[in-house]
Amino acid sequence: MSTRLFTLVAAALIVTLGAPTTGAFQTPPPNPDAQVIADFLDRVKRYEALHDKLESSLPNVPSPATPELVAQHQSAMERLLTRARAGARRGDIFTDPVRAYIRRQLSRVFSGPDGARVRATILDEDTRAVKLTVNSRYPSTMPVSTVPPQVLLVLPRLPDALEYRFVGDTLVLLDIHAGTVVDFMEKALG
Repeated sequence: MSTRLFTLVAAALIVTLGAPTTGAFQTPPPNPDAQVIADFLDRVKRYEALHDKLESSLPNVPSPATPELVAQHQSAMERLLTRARAGARRGDIFTDPVRAYIRRQLSRVFSGPDGARVRATILDEDTRAVKLTVNSRYPSTMPVSTVPPQVLLVLPRLPDALEYRFVGDTLVLLDIHAGTVVDFMEKALG
């Protein structure tokens, strides 16, 4: 296509679409949620790198493994992570902007047609006596909760070693290889 024809077609498109005729194309404003998610995923990725480094220092668990071997591996992983993350605090991964984003996403789920049923499946256990702390074991008195698919669809995807869990209305980031709480956010359900 000739340069002149290209210029005419481009000008016609600009006029038709109502774009400014200055010749400069405007970029859409940045999506603030995208920046929050990117920061969250970066924090998760740094945790995952630490997890992988520490886990690679442990002997491999044979397949099939006995429950005792799995428990030993999990305990060893828990000790390594607890030492490596001695200064970890609540909010290191679930930062204020991430918590706000997650609450907005969960609010959409719970205000939808299945919201009451989804909320009821999360809140079906008595969790008043459970005290969570970062680097602690997931409470052995609690069943490992199932996170409804409607909730998983609105949360950022996690690497294989991490999972979202609920203890009452608290959203937990759980390291499944160590059985430990990586971070948590209270009042996640609003």
